Amino acid sequence: MRHLLLGFTVVALLALPVLAVAAPVSGVYNSTDLGGQLLTGRASTWRSGINSGLPHVLHAQSWNGTALGSQWEIRCPTEPVNFLVQDNRVNGTGTVVYTSTFQGGTFAFFAGGWPWGDGTGTLGTTTLITTVQFVNYVPQASVVNGNTAGFFSNGCYLTFAIGNGFGVGETTSLDPSITKPANYPDFLDGSCGLAAANQQFGTWGNVITITMGINCPVPTAPSTWGKMKSLYR
Repeated sequence: MRHLLLGFTVVALLALPVLAVAAPVSGVYNSTDLGGQLLTGRASTWRSGINSGLPHVLHAQSWNGTALGSQWEIRCPTEPVNFLVQDNRVNGTGTVVYTSTFQGGTFAFFAGGWPWGDGTGTLGTTTLITTVQFVNYVPQASVVNGNTAGFFSNGCYLTFAIGNGFGVGETTSLDPSITKPANYPDFLDGSCGLAAANQQFGTWGNVITITMGINCPVPTAPSTWGKMKSLYR
């Protein structure tokens, strides 16, 4: 449960949304649990081994209750080195805080008449901070806060922050029967392709309490000769 998301399944592959060409719209937009129209989501983080292994690859998609990826998607931010760990437990009880730093990846917002428009772009750095609560060395719950940022293809700037996301499951050699449910995003490997059937390892959870900001540069209007003359009358 250490990795999620900021805080993507068979259904999505069978009904991929069609990208539109509407321009992104500047503003601040909230997820539905905050009273907005941005769907909350689900996320998975792949790793090369059942318990551990690098790289870690993030995949997150919107979730409308029945289908993944109908509104937005984040693909392939990659963590090439291991996360930082702060262990606050006393005699096995307390919290452990994991700080993960991912680089790169892409995002997409799909057509639907949403107030923020739609479009695709690339991400820079994604930071996820996961706090896991332990009792007698056994993990009980995890909470994830995170943020990412990047640029749309037309130059608009995106920020995407989550708070209080939470872990749902994780593969482990202690119980190999635990596998990712089909209604969580596909595991994507280090090449950003679908992970092989014998490498379905990692974590999955829910992405909630999202605040998204879009900032589009305002083009400078060229000055006309008439306007220039009026300045000096």
